[in-house]
Amino acid sequence: MMHLDRRAIIGGLAVSAIGFAARAGTVTDTDVVIIGSGCAGISAARVLKASGVSALVLEARDRVGGRALTDTQTLGRAFDRGPYLLHNKATNPLVPLARQAGVGLMESSYQNTALFDQGLSSPDAMKDAYEALVAFEIGQMLPFARLKDRALGATLPNPTPAQRVVRNFFAVEMGEDPDQVSLKGSYNLEAGEDLLPANGVGSLVAGLASGLNIRLNSPVTRLVWSEGHGVTAEGPFGRIRARKAIITVSTGVLASGALRFDPALPETTQAAIRNLPMGALEKVAMVLDRPMPDLPEYALSNSHIQQGQYHALVASPDKQMITALIPGPMSRRLVAEGPAAMEAFALSLLRNVIGGSAQVRSTATTDWLGDPFALGSYPHQSVGHFAARRVYSQPVEDRLFFAGDASDDPLAVTVGGAWRQGGKAAQAVARHLNAKIR
Repeated sequence: MMHLDRRAIIGGLAVSAIGFAARAGTVTDTDVVIIGSGCAGISAARVLKASGVSALVLEARDRVGGRALTDTQTLGRAFDRGPYLLHNKATNPLVPLARQAGVGLMESSYQNTALFDQGLSSPDAMKDAYEALVAFEIGQMLPFARLKDRALGATLPNPTPAQRVVRNFFAVEMGEDPDQVSLKGSYNLEAGEDLLPANGVGSLVAGLASGLNIRLNSPVTRLVWSEGHGVTAEGPFGRIRARKAIITVSTGVLASGALRFDPALPETTQAAIRNLPMGALEKVAMVLDRPMPDLPEYALSNSHIQQGQYHALVASPDKQMITALIPGPMSRRLVAEGPAAMEAFALSLLRNVIGGSAQVRSTATTDWLGDPFALGSYPHQSVGHFAARRVYSQPVEDRLFFAGDASDDPLAVTVGGAWRQGGKAAQAVARHLNAKIR
């Protein structure tokens, strides 16, 4: 997630560095089963381990980290296919952990943004856009502005050219068309100064999983929670019995029915999941033949924005890799058309920003929409359902605990929010088990 006024662990982690306590086909009794080894799952497992509570993390993928993935192979350099920032350094729980691990952290600022047309910057257009953004923020401070929830995009129904840039900000920030996003839900999110981990967010998260009891390639297809002993997780690995379960998979996967609950979840929980749909934000990373030192951190193609083609171009610190962030309907359309279409669109953005002064040496594209263990980028609240995060975060009969980037947190939809909520769920579980929380 990228906010409007903000927003070294070695890359990768060998599987051998993660502990595995169970073998496929066996039944392992544990206090807590954690489904998913993304930020929330890793955080929960760390808290439980520190509290002396036995926990087993079941991960469907062949790696840890979930949507936090630093790819060091495709381009010969680090490319965060998922989240790449630590948002709001003042409150982000991953910031002190990164510093403790000796990870280099670089400042990042969305204020370092410029609008371009045909290789030329448009400072006046950017100034107008910031003024339109300030006007929007002031308007939301009025007492009646958010009494009734509406679409974030409805605040700018007939946008001026400057307001179209503001809508573009919103789309990239939320990973979705602003007309599909709750105004209340988005406005309540926390903002502040951001940081870039030197070796990538995915590498940081993977390193924090070291020493935990994680079983990879173990998708949970059914979770039985009606039995007296607690819960039973079932899948190709067999059956795992536990007293409690912490579920950290994406709301997209939960809504798809890939993980079946027996009995079914309460309707209130199901409704909350449905009203936290996954957005679409895909990336195209483009490595240039040489650095472009004059590029700002964020660049926007004004002509594309005026056509409603939401995007942002993000320059790496060395200014030799430019990553196109493509959210919403355009992202969905390009994914359907294939990687070549995605790359062609990203290249058109780049050409309008830098002209023909640099050549693209190599590219890499993402497809979170097509990833069966994600089914999207990150969740937003549907219009009229700004309470969905709060409902989703409530435990079910003190047996099923939900955590992740959809949880009720000021840093929701970010790795920091997912980490904090995973730890919070684990603390609640530890209390129920009368464990000492450390």
